[in-house]
Amino acid sequence: MPVNAGYEYFAAEKKYLAAQTIDEKIKYLEEMLRASPKHKSSENFVAEIKNRLRKMIEKKEKSKKVGKSSKKGIRKEGFQFVLVGKTGAGKSSLLEKLTNARPLITPYPFTTKHPEIGTFNHEGIKAQIIDLPAVHSEFFDIGLANTADGILIVVEKIEDLEEIKSVISRSVGKQLIIINKADLLFQEELRKLQERLKSKKINALIVSANSGYNLDSLKNSMLKSMSVIRIFTKEPGKPASKDPIVLKESSTVTNVAESIRKGFSAQIKETRLTGPSGKFTNQKVGLNHILKDLDIIEFHTKK
Repeated sequence: MPVNAGYEYFAAEKKYLAAQTIDEKIKYLEEMLRASPKHKSSENFVAEIKNRLRKMIEKKEKSKKVGKSSKKGIRKEGFQFVLVGKTGAGKSSLLEKLTNARPLITPYPFTTKHPEIGTFNHEGIKAQIIDLPAVHSEFFDIGLANTADGILIVVEKIEDLEEIKSVISRSVGKQLIIINKADLLFQEELRKLQERLKSKKINALIVSANSGYNLDSLKNSMLKSMSVIRIFTKEPGKPASKDPIVLKESSTVTNVAESIRKGFSAQIKETRLTGPSGKFTNQKVGLNHILKDLDIIEFHTKK
């Protein structure tokens, strides 16, 4: 462990230890290197990080040369959404617009034969999104639908909702109803659809994966359904970190400290807070203080 390492280093190290892909490991090793203290007593430690980074880059290049695939099996990583719908509803197009995934998209039915995985990243919060094969496909995985934290139900018509909900009746995740392909509707048809949803008391978002219509609203609704907050840390005399620590709603100062490093909360002498949960800037708060989204906290440790 480096001498006098700051919170940004420990946050990067935690992400590196949890990383599942070579690209992620390279990214967080680079962050660890940038956040490492630069003085004589840390030279060996910095050299070790550089050596690890070099080996990881070599491993990536080697896997490309021998034609190895970096695609991994489905492993739940943080909050998990699944896209559920009938064939042709546009789930794959939504996955492409919401994540870094590049699924095969064709005009033919039942194109998706295996779950496709992408990483959702919006306003500093990440989640895993899995596009499941169509509900009537032989490849549809009800197990993933039942255990996911969030269900994105994608339909073209209101009439399809009841059918899909009957298939996922045992799912425990929060459900968001998405009516896709708004770009195919005339303005009057769109107005009538909105009126129908209102009269039937169906809380749904009308979007278009093709045109991007209402996708920002969808992303914000997804964030809200995750029930998480973003907390930024800072060191005395320095600006706040760029990357937030993402925690569940109602988390405390202790939760932030322990997310940085196990046992770190015991080393804290004082915590200063600026943000929505405080009454004023640079307020002194205790370890049990309940935080709110976008709070900034500054730890002072015991000597």
